[in-house]
Amino acid sequence: MGFLPPYLFSALAVAGLMLVASLVFGSELAPMPQSVIRAFAGLVRSGELLSELFITVGRGIAGILWANAVGVVLGVAAGFNARLFRLASPLVAALQSCPPVVWISLVMVWAGTGSAVPVSTVFAATVPFVFSTTAQGVMGLNRRVLAASRLYDVPWRRILWSYALPGVFPYWLAGFSTVLATAWKSAAVAEFLGSHQGIGARIFWSYHKLQMEELNAWALVLIMLGVFLECAVITPLRRKAAALETRGVR
Repeated sequence: MGFLPPYLFSALAVAGLMLVASLVFGSELAPMPQSVIRAFAGLVRSGELLSELFITVGRGIAGILWANAVGVVLGVAAGFNARLFRLASPLVAALQSCPPVVWISLVMVWAGTGSAVPVSTVFAATVPFVFSTTAQGVMGLNRRVLAASRLYDVPWRRILWSYALPGVFPYWLAGFSTVLATAWKSAAVAEFLGSHQGIGARIFWSYHKLQMEELNAWALVLIMLGVFLECAVITPLRRKAAALETRGVR
């Protein structure tokens, strides 16, 4: 299939699977691809797509920002302090193994439904990745270089921008790519169970009313969001990390 662009091939594969599912289960349970496209176009024309998308994206960004603010600070501290890293590792492992439904249930009990549920769920699901990769990046820095920099009174800004950040950036990026992929799935699940707005909530109501065309259309929105973020955010950042590594600024 080398003559097809990768994304076109993927789109055709998804459409093919939808067609097969529709033939097997019937169009009422598994709509034909053209029916899903019409439902998607209807969401665009009505303005519902953008309004719900902005809500979900806003909640995801809020959770990601909080996760990075906390994870980077604690990760840098743990990276410079091996004892702190060992103490925090079991807690981080516990957070990573905890399914989102646990946080959703707890936040719904504490704060009720609304934005607090998806934002908190995204934070809890992503902060372990930020912490771990940041700490590993800091631990990978050459301590002799840092000691020599202090010995020769190299300005701390130069150390930060020319050595520390380029050295930690590839590690952080490895975690951030997982964070982005996890954030939107966690936000959608949280909205499905504990919110009246957002893409996840719309998927819930489509499922509840058995509006399968609309359900698949909203699922398509989430898939397109993930692909867009991979192309528009992660891929340029990977190029930046590769450029830094090629120049030897690490």
